[in-house]
Amino acid sequence: MGSPVNKMAVTKSKIVKGDTVVLRRGKEKGKRGIVKHVWPKDGMCTVEGLNVVKRHTKPGQTGVQAGGILEKEMPIPLSALMVIDPKTDRPTRVRRMRQSDGTSVRVAKSGEQLLVPGKAR
Repeated sequence: MGSPVNKMAVTKSKIVKGDTVVLRRGKEKGKRGIVKHVWPKDGMCTVEGLNVVKRHTKPGQTGVQAGGILEKEMPIPLSALMVIDPKTDRPTRVRRMRQSDGTSVRVAKSGEQLLVPGKAR
């Protein structure tokens, strides 16, 4: 069966890999981090240094995986995150605007264009 898909989350995500975000709620409220991976269909993403849990694992086959207590980042709902505006260094809402040449760009509330971190280079 699987979990039901949030129909609103299937559209293009306003948060992309490489964005600096701040957590809006939960035990780590106010902490910042960089997005490592985004799952738009699930409405989730992993953020570097946030929602870290400890997993107790058995050793795998010889030399493949060591056992012990491993720390890993678990997914966070996209609704719990806000993008940091590069101009004001504060959390902001993001919208998409269509340019005259037909391409879509992400724009912060301050009017600053948010570049996709991988394509910014």
